[in-house]
Amino acid sequence: MNKKKSPPGTPISVKPSGVFNFSFNIKCIILAAIAFVFYINTTSNQYALDDTLVITGNNYVQQGFSGIKKIMTTDTYDSFNKYMHAGNSQQLSGGRYRPLSVVIFAIEHQLLGESPATRHFISVLAFILCVLSIFYFLAFYLLKKLSFGQDIAFIATLLFAIHPLHTEVVANVKSLDEILSLTLIMLTFIFSLKYIETKKITNLIIGTASLLFALLAKEYAIALIFLLPLLFYLLGNEKPIESLRKGIPYYAVAVIYLLIRFSAVGIPHSLQNDRILTNPYLYATPIQKIATEIFVLGKYIGLLFFPCPLSADYSYAQIAYHDFSNLSVWVSILIYISLAAWGIKLAIKKNILAFPVFFFLANIALVSNIGFDIGATMGERLVFHSSLGFVILISFGLFKLIEKLTPVQKKLVITPIVIILVALCGAETLKRNTEWKNDTTLFIADVKKVPNSFMANGNAGAGYIRLSLDSSNAAHKKELIDTAIFYLRRSIVFYKTYDVSYYNLGACYLNLGNPDLAKMYWDSAKVINVNYPPLEGTGILLGKAFLAKGLQYHAEGKLREALHELKLGLFSDNTNVDLWDNIGGAYYTLGQYDSARYAWRATLQLNPKQEDARKGLAALPTQIKDTVKGIK
Repeated sequence: MNKKKSPPGTPISVKPSGVFNFSFNIKCIILAAIAFVFYINTTSNQYALDDTLVITGNNYVQQGFSGIKKIMTTDTYDSFNKYMHAGNSQQLSGGRYRPLSVVIFAIEHQLLGESPATRHFISVLAFILCVLSIFYFLAFYLLKKLSFGQDIAFIATLLFAIHPLHTEVVANVKSLDEILSLTLIMLTFIFSLKYIETKKITNLIIGTASLLFALLAKEYAIALIFLLPLLFYLLGNEKPIESLRKGIPYYAVAVIYLLIRFSAVGIPHSLQNDRILTNPYLYATPIQKIATEIFVLGKYIGLLFFPCPLSADYSYAQIAYHDFSNLSVWVSILIYISLAAWGIKLAIKKNILAFPVFFFLANIALVSNIGFDIGATMGERLVFHSSLGFVILISFGLFKLIEKLTPVQKKLVITPIVIILVALCGAETLKRNTEWKNDTTLFIADVKKVPNSFMANGNAGAGYIRLSLDSSNAAHKKELIDTAIFYLRRSIVFYKTYDVSYYNLGACYLNLGNPDLAKMYWDSAKVINVNYPPLEGTGILLGKAFLAKGLQYHAEGKLREALHELKLGLFSDNTNVDLWDNIGGAYYTLGQYDSARYAWRATLQLNPKQEDARKGLAALPTQIKDTVKGIK
C-alpha cells in the first residue's frame, strides 16, 4: 500500500539537518524570539523621520476608512505635496505609488487610533513574519537540495534577522512598506513554486495576488519579472524558454499593476529638479554623478559587512562627489562585475547560488540611481531586500569553508560564531533603536556620524530647538538655542538655499527675543520659497515679538526706541490691535497728537471695544480731539 505524500513545502516533510538537530518549528520559534527581543524596545518609541509625512501628517490616513480611496488613486505623497502647495503630483522622478502600507495606516487609525506604541508593535510582528517567510522559502525551496541546506537556511535567516542595518526599516514605522514588500515577494516565490509542483489553481491565484500586493507595497517587486523565470529555471528541469513561459501569469500581473499605477500618478516623466534635497547630484558633472553612484554601491557592501556607524541620513554633502581617479570607485566596479560574471557562470551551470547573486544585484540596481533617480544618495532601508542575497551567500560560504568537518565539528565552529554575532548585533541594534526614539534623539545622534550632511545639521538644529522649548530645560534654554543656531548655520553652509533652516533660524532668534534677526531669516526663507507653509504665521509672531520688545523699552523709559519697535511690528502684522493702541499711547506721550489720533482710530477700526483707545482719543487736546461718535 502506497503512503500518502505530503504536499510540497510542508514543514514536516523535511528531516532535521545534521548540524542543528532540532525541528523546523523550533527553529522558527528561535528566529521569531530573536527578532522579537531585538526590536521590542522600539515600542517605547514615538514617531520619527518620515512618519509624520506618511502617517500623522497625511490627511488621507487621518480620515481612516474614508481616506482609502484617495490613497489608492493618488501619489503616496499627494497629501504632503498639497500641504507644500506643490503643483505637480510627481515631485519625485517617476512619482511614488506605494499604497498598501498607507492603507494599513489608515485602517490602524480608524480602528486603533494614533498610538505609536501600537504601530511599532505591529512593525515588529510584521518583521517577524517576514523573517519566517524567508526561512520557509530558503529551507523548503531555494536551498532544499543543498547539503546541509536547512542549516544554511537557518543561519542565513538568522543573519538577516539580527543585521543592524535593518534597524531603520523596523524602527521607522513608515518603512512598513519595505517589510511588506519583501514578505510578499517571498510568498510569491513560495506559491509560484507550489503551483508548478501541484498544478493547483489556488496556488497560482495566491502567487499572482502576492505579486500584485508586493508591487502595491513598493515598486521593487518589479524585479520579479526577471527573478521568477530565473528561479523556475534553476529549480526545475526546463529550458530557459519554458521558464519564461511559466512566468506569463506574473508578467500579466505586472502589466495590471502598471495600468493601476499610471492611472493614479500618471505616466512617469523626468522633472526639472533644482533642489539638492531630492536631487543630490545637482552640482555634480555627469562623470562625477556616475562615479559617485558606483562608489555608493561599494559603500553598501561595506555596510553589509560592517554596519556601524548607522545613520538615517546621507544627504549632500556627506558623500563627496567622486570621479574615476578614485580607487574606491574602481574597487566597487570590480566587485560588481565579478559578482555579475560569477552569477552568469553559476546560472549556466544551473547552480542555485546564482539566485541569491542576482537577487542581490537586481534589488540593489533598483536603488542605485543608475538609470532611475530615486531622490536620495543612499539609505540603509534601501538595501533591506538586497541584504537577503548577501546573507545567503555569506552563510553558504561559511558552510563551504567547513564542509570537510563532521556535523559535530561544524556545530562546534558555527555555534560560537553565532553567539558572538548575536551578541554584537544585538548590542548595536538595541542601542540604535533607542536613537530612533523620536526626531530629536535621532537627529542629534546622527549629526555626529554624518557631520557634513546639510539635512542632518538642519534636523539636529530643529531637535535642539525642541529641547529648548521643553520646560524641564528652562535653565539651559539659551545654551540649547545657541547649539541649534550652530547646526542650522552649518546646514546652510552646505546648502545655501535650504528654506527649512532659514525658517528655524528665525524661530531661534524669536525665542532669544531678537525679532529683527528673526525677520531677516524668515524674509530669506520667503525669497527661497514663498509658499513654505510654516511661514504663513510668522507675521503674527513677529508682531507680538516687536510689541514685547517695545513694551520693554517703554518700561525702561526709552520711549523713542519703544515706538521704533512698535512700528516695526506693524510691518509684520498691521492687524495687531495692541500694537496700534500702544503706538497711539507713545505718540501721545511724545506730544505728536495727530499721529496718536491716527493710531487710535486704526485701533478702534480693528476692535471697536478697545477702551484704552477711546479714552486716549477723549484725552487729546480739544482743537484736534477726535469725535468717537458713531464708532461702535
